Amino acid sequence: MTTWAYAEQILYVDLTRRTARVESTPTALKRGYIGGAGFVASLLAEAPSAREAGAATRVALATGPLSDAMAGRLAMGAAAGGRTVFSSMGGRMAAALKGSGYDAVVIDGRLDRPGVLVLEPDGVRLLDAGHLWGLEVPDVARELYLEAGPYWANMVLGPAADYNVPFSTMVHEGHFAGGSGVAAALGRKRVKAVMVRDTMAIPSRCTGCNIACAAKLSPNAGRAGDLGLDAPTAERLVALAEALIQAGMLPEPIELLTEIAYRRGVGAIFSDGEEAALRRLGPEAARFLADLPPRRRRGGIGIADLLGTCQRVWRERPGEILRSALVATKGLLADAS
Repeated sequence: MTTWAYAEQILYVDLTRRTARVESTPTALKRGYIGGAGFVASLLAEAPSAREAGAATRVALATGPLSDAMAGRLAMGAAAGGRTVFSSMGGRMAAALKGSGYDAVVIDGRLDRPGVLVLEPDGVRLLDAGHLWGLEVPDVARELYLEAGPYWANMVLGPAADYNVPFSTMVHEGHFAGGSGVAAALGRKRVKAVMVRDTMAIPSRCTGCNIACAAKLSPNAGRAGDLGLDAPTAERLVALAEALIQAGMLPEPIELLTEIAYRRGVGAIFSDGEEAALRRLGPEAARFLADLPPRRRRGGIGIADLLGTCQRVWRERPGEILRSALVATKGLLADAS
């Protein structure tokens, strides 16, 4: 039967004060929200009011009760100004976080200079990332590998998040999370990467999965990923820009995706997204929308997002998972009585 387990700890990090504390995972949180995206939603709802500009956003990362037993998925979200956004990421991030002893990580405040957030069983560290700011994802990943070694699961932000592009993404070994605003929220906190000690004791590695990630299907996905841009959004903006260039409404860019990520040249027109670009370009540009690739539809939070596992595992093994959930729920109720 599938292992159903919690790490029983939640880590709270205050970047402004450079402090961290650990609290036990409340039984009420497990019973009411299960895990994963449920934990994220609950932790974001408790976000304190900001006392300074730039610190309003709380970011939360969370595993689920199945993140250490099968293809794990890390849930994440950000809350600021009454708006909440969610995303999730495959790969080994969720398993590594669970293996480090945390069900969830809550990140408040803002760094005064770029940094890398390092999470491991022995505690939390912040490393200087001034030399990494503005670098593309492969360059950052290579530097982290050279500086820290192989036993880490790294979630990296590209220049798009550094320059506050709202549809920026986080990248982890070919897995992407973002486009919703979570990566941009971390970028505003001046976090360049999150490193989690991988104990190698957790079996969840998305092994055997042959389902192509939707983001990887875009012709521009490789370059968008290097820059930390959401690939489907970037593909649509590139198509719009190309139509405008052919119509003589825009000059030819040097390298459009790079210019979008770094907010320069022609790309700066599109750095805040499609709606902002249309406002800048005027009503004439709207006539090209009908020929663009369709917008990616973001699904709502489902059972797999709460369990901390991928949709494929949920589709293939729902009976086993539900039986395990029933046993675990009975145990939680017994412990609480």
